[in-house]
Amino acid sequence: MNKSSKTYGIFLACLAAIMFGLSAITAKLGQTYSGTGGITTAFYRDLFVLPVLLVMLKVKGESLKLTKKQLVLMMLVGLLCGGLTAMLLYVAYEYISVGLTMCLHFTYPMVSAVLCFALFKEKLSKIQIASLVLALGGIWIMMFSGGEDFNMTGIIIALLSALVYGSYLVLMGKSSVSDLSGFKIAFYNNLFGCMFLGIFGLMARQDFTTCHPKGWIWLFITGVFVACIANALTPEAVKLIGPTVTGVLGILEPITSLVCSILLLNEAFTAKSLIGGIIVLAGAVLITIGTKNEPEKETE
Repeated sequence: MNKSSKTYGIFLACLAAIMFGLSAITAKLGQTYSGTGGITTAFYRDLFVLPVLLVMLKVKGESLKLTKKQLVLMMLVGLLCGGLTAMLLYVAYEYISVGLTMCLHFTYPMVSAVLCFALFKEKLSKIQIASLVLALGGIWIMMFSGGEDFNMTGIIIALLSALVYGSYLVLMGKSSVSDLSGFKIAFYNNLFGCMFLGIFGLMARQDFTTCHPKGWIWLFITGVFVACIANALTPEAVKLIGPTVTGVLGILEPITSLVCSILLLNEAFTAKSLIGGIIVLAGAVLITIGTKNEPEKETE
């Protein structure tokens, strides 16, 4: 790999992480201006970007066809990622700050490691165990940090989002879904996520009709940031610099969310929460570095 390709890969990984981080801010703005709850916010985010993804697939000349197995797997992906993860994140925003939510959500690499250990008997390395201890310590500090941002319900929901997203990553890694293109995965992820949220929202008696146009704009931008930019750039970055480096640079996601939530949304963040968040993020970086990944060896 030449130096320019590696630099370009790092640029793509950083840009993808920043887009993911900014999407948390735009989602919160969409939620605020539209006056909707977390379920409705996630529903509109998935819905608004579907036409854009469809056009991009047509431009690239990609077929929408799936095998029966791929269809079932994509329904699970949509449920876990486009549906439950998005919903839990946006519901958590109703209780705690965006910055704290994203720091807690970023425990998902540890969740994936534990699930692989429990379900597939993959051994945990000393580095992975150390990262789990760091994550638990950071969460403990944040849970008892006090201040206006402290809300146990919000903390639990944010941690549940990490559990669901970690499960989604395991599904992606252990199935043939990853063989599909990024845009195709994004399209079906949003489609089935939207369907799940619509059905669940109706059962929960959510009002899908109340959404201010200004909120729609922010939610559309959120969908573009996530589905059309970040999800498209990440696979390209992995090809150029490998999954480990891409994963480490992903720390820019919660950092972007944290900084922007303080500067743009004027959200409070206590000193203890900051310390706990740093410890959690350190654990996430450590487990990413310590995870052996065969595809990365092939790219080097």
